[in-house]
Amino acid sequence: MTASASTPRGAPAPSRLQAELAGRILHLLKAQGAGPGHHLVEHDLCQAFGVSRTPIRGALKLLAQQGAVESRANRGFVLLGSVKAAPQIEAANIQDEEDKQLFVAIAEARNLGRLPTQCTQQELVRMFGAKLATVGRVLRQLSEMGLVERKPGNGWSFIASIDSAAAQAESYAFRQILEPAVLLQPGFELDRAWAQACRARHIAFKRKPWRPTLAVEFFEMNSDFHEQLARCSGNRYMLGAVQRQNQLRSFLNYHWDYGVERVQSSITEHMAILDALEAGDRDTAAELMRGHLTSSKRARSPKRGKSFAA
Repeated sequence: MTASASTPRGAPAPSRLQAELAGRILHLLKAQGAGPGHHLVEHDLCQAFGVSRTPIRGALKLLAQQGAVESRANRGFVLLGSVKAAPQIEAANIQDEEDKQLFVAIAEARNLGRLPTQCTQQELVRMFGAKLATVGRVLRQLSEMGLVERKPGNGWSFIASIDSAAAQAESYAFRQILEPAVLLQPGFELDRAWAQACRARHIAFKRKPWRPTLAVEFFEMNSDFHEQLARCSGNRYMLGAVQRQNQLRSFLNYHWDYGVERVQSSITEHMAILDALEAGDRDTAAELMRGHLTSSKRARSPKRGKSFAA
């Protein structure tokens, strides 16, 4: 049989990780010469690809939607026919994608009040169906970012972040004063090499088909934009304030539910600010920055109702 990459109409779009794992499963079955009725064992697939059961189950469900496998009572998934062809697989880091999925899931749970301030690694494993190694990597990254800290023993504690409508409003009010002023500092000097690299990064990101885990990369790109402009100001205190704001709003942005339109608009606004700075017009850049922050503040989430895009 030839594997199909299509998804039935009305079915939810698969995640990148699910689609990639589905392709890798087909490649594995083809290499094994597996025939009709071959039983796909979840545990074996988890071991083969180094991921947890959750994305493997998603990949198997996707293959079932495509007609490659079938779910049977008390047997799990079985292959319906020999795999004669498998889709091309984009080179990607499955571990990195799985880590980002957990980033997004933790951020959503924190934003919605479903994850307590203090928890253990095992509790996160059970809550999100993630591998212990994945949870450990993500917690270490969050710790390096100053978002969690290890408690005595084996527990972890989340650091205070922007978690209310009032706090968000205060954050934007502060940033609307601070960040335009950053661009007007007497010592401001644009790092043109960084500006060129930043522009290229934004353009490349804008071309990517949106998927939830891109929220992590988008926030990293977005926070780098604001932080580097503050660094160009030559004012260490302004830089510190911008870095602190980036840290406080991390979880709001890792759980991105403001729509791809806001992503595209934010990138366009960043490019306009860079255009003005490269032309030496810092007054216009400051006004554009104020407008950018105002637009972000207005981009309220239809799901959470109280959070703002950044």
